[in-house]
Amino acid sequence: MRVAFVDDTVRFSIPLGITGIAAVLRGAGHEVSLTVIGSHPEEAISRLAAIQPDIVAFSIMSGSHQAVLRFATSLKEQFSVPTVWGGPHPTFFPEMIEHPCVDAVCLGEGEEAMALLADRFDREGRTIPTDVRGFWVKREKEIFKNPILPRNKKLDELPFPARDLYLDQFPILHKHGIKHFMAHRGCPYKCTYCFNDSYNQMYKDQVDDRSIFSSRSADSICDEILDVREQTPLKMVAFVDDVFTLNRRWTLEFCRIYTQRCRIPFSINARFDNVDGEMVEALAEAGLRLVYAGIESGDETIRNQVMKRKMDLESIYKAAELYKKNKIKLLTENILGVPGETFDTAMNTLKVNQKVRPNVANASIFTPYPKLKMTQYAIENGYFDGDFDRLNHNYYHDSILSFNSEIDKRRILNLRCFFSVLARHPGLYGFVRPLLDSKPNIIFRWFGDLADGFYLKRCIAYGFGPGEFMRTLVHFLKSYRQGSNGGKTINAKQPDLVSNESRRDQTHSPTGQN
Repeated sequence: MRVAFVDDTVRFSIPLGITGIAAVLRGAGHEVSLTVIGSHPEEAISRLAAIQPDIVAFSIMSGSHQAVLRFATSLKEQFSVPTVWGGPHPTFFPEMIEHPCVDAVCLGEGEEAMALLADRFDREGRTIPTDVRGFWVKREKEIFKNPILPRNKKLDELPFPARDLYLDQFPILHKHGIKHFMAHRGCPYKCTYCFNDSYNQMYKDQVDDRSIFSSRSADSICDEILDVREQTPLKMVAFVDDVFTLNRRWTLEFCRIYTQRCRIPFSINARFDNVDGEMVEALAEAGLRLVYAGIESGDETIRNQVMKRKMDLESIYKAAELYKKNKIKLLTENILGVPGETFDTAMNTLKVNQKVRPNVANASIFTPYPKLKMTQYAIENGYFDGDFDRLNHNYYHDSILSFNSEIDKRRILNLRCFFSVLARHPGLYGFVRPLLDSKPNIIFRWFGDLADGFYLKRCIAYGFGPGEFMRTLVHFLKSYRQGSNGGKTINAKQPDLVSNESRRDQTHSPTGQN
């Protein structure tokens, strides 16, 4: 069967969800393609019509869901095709199955579920079966709610993601020296602003908190990295796992094998409170050049009671010193505008960052995504009305929450724009402070985005040529920070349907099995 995947825009990282599922479908003999909506939806519909897929598969995040649903409605008006929906929004808001243009919704991990659905679709008259695990399916206005599939614990057996779906169409992704990989799945922490705790609750009858986390072998990861390096420029590896350093023994073993086989500079996400001196030294020796780590809030009450981070400031300061000692650059993640936030509590976050002095102090604005515990907290305490259709398409420029005072909201939104600069240069606060009372505006937002991009560029472990720098800067400002309307479908080459027989690059497994 022909499956046409649809993404809303082109970001810096190739989605490992879409490409992972596509690789599994190829291995089962199905044909796959990719169409990006971008800012030219009419062209995207024409491309899909030319492909004539049997199923159109959407992957969406909350905030972009309304625009994509409008696109799917237009698509169905022009030709009839079943639609299957996956990604964060359908997983946490499967009630979207009630929308007229939605035929099936996938909850949780999609590789096995989508392969089962595709095989049954082929065998049973080319209609979506109503009893496939992992799906809610609508047929003639009746909704069939099937149980979720078990989590996949055999990650080494999955084929490598079908990155060519993006690389063949979008030259900027092929030329960009950073490529993204995943070594683990799952996170046992219960941070209220993160999807992981809510996601884990979906599997609570299958696994406990300790076994929710699973890892690939270091050799499997190295096989994939070296395979990608044969196909595209690869100057820096970015691991996108929520917590790379959760398993200390695994981390040390990974460092040993990666040092022997790859030694390509890399970045990771880590918590401040689960690293030690030996681990940081081993990571640095293996090639770690950049760590993303969450402070999230410098206010003790917000960080540990509202966010449930369970992290003290001493562990933050200690780990930050370890990274500096080993010449590893640090990007801190911070969330402003959480329910109940005041300008004073937001300033506490800035002050902690000023003490840590990271290379980049990244600050975002809390967005109340469905099923987050903090979202429920916001609803229960009158900060959010529960209307998810009002969600923003990015989490940097505005907030739909109510604040205790309008002036606090204004100052917090403006503080985000100057956050990275003030964290690096505290002495500038006297000049910036009067600006924070201004009405939030596009000039402040562009300044903040440019400053963040400037500091992030200095963390990249290789030099940018003038051409690559300009391409990356334009993409960062027009797409990455602007949300789902930034991609330019017109810049994409014509996508091709590719079967398993005609293409194996980057989608074969380490064992050679398809």
